Amino acid sequence: MTQQNTQQFGGNWTEEKLNIFTEYLTAYLTALQNQNFGKVYIDAFAGTGEIVTNDGEQHLVGSAKRALSSYLKFDRYYFIEENKKKAAELQRMVDAEYPHLADRVTIYCGDANARLSEIINQIDWRFNRGLLFLDPCATEVNWTTLTMIAETKSIDMWYLFPFSALNRMLTKDGNMDPTWAACIDRLLGDSGWRIEFYKKDPQISLFDFESGSGERDRLIKDANPERIKEYIIGRLQSTFPCVSKHPRIFKNKNNSPLFLFCFAISNDSEKAQGLALKIANHILKPKTNQGW
Repeated sequence: MTQQNTQQFGGNWTEEKLNIFTEYLTAYLTALQNQNFGKVYIDAFAGTGEIVTNDGEQHLVGSAKRALSSYLKFDRYYFIEENKKKAAELQRMVDAEYPHLADRVTIYCGDANARLSEIINQIDWRFNRGLLFLDPCATEVNWTTLTMIAETKSIDMWYLFPFSALNRMLTKDGNMDPTWAACIDRLLGDSGWRIEFYKKDPQISLFDFESGSGERDRLIKDANPERIKEYIIGRLQSTFPCVSKHPRIFKNKNNSPLFLFCFAISNDSEKAQGLALKIANHILKPKTNQGW
């Protein structure tokens, strides 16, 4: 595959993200290899199978290719890619490098939310178990999609949550473009963030009140990165029966958080949750202190 056709995304943290996911994928297939369930892999932002990071420093094998290369196999592979050229390149890669798996692979071109709904609705989840890699560039994923995933009670989900995109939309004074507010509602699934992340400005003076200047309801942002992280995890916990409390934090070169790599389990079996969470937390917990 030429560099011209290879997608460009991410930075130094991209390989770490892919390694975390690959390690879980291997453990997941190992744990289920003797189970009678059908095993389903879904990659909602599949790309071409290869990645060159935006800084041009790394050429990486993408998630789709890693899943197909695993020595233990899924029974079905579903790849979603919105870009037609990338989807076609992905199909060529499957045909050329994994012809023995071609009859197990379906590639969809289109919006990830709509295509995920289509895939989920065609599978009988009583007899299947799924692993989902949800890896958007920004705020593409609707919370209604996460709710749909949780309702299967059969999917383990890794979700690269767009922390930086959310934080940028949270303006200092709470005054924001209505489209931003609607985007946050869609991303988080409710409007509780308006109360959670803002408070009345304590610097309002007595003059402000007496003059009737309208400043008495002035708001200021009251949300540091840790608080935003806890809110995101809380929202996931309100939807999924089991969520790791140790999302991996990916940062830019200025040490500002870009993404939270979150893990959630839709299965309501305590045994299944215990095993999946044990594996995920072992992988996610940093070997050194990972502060903000």
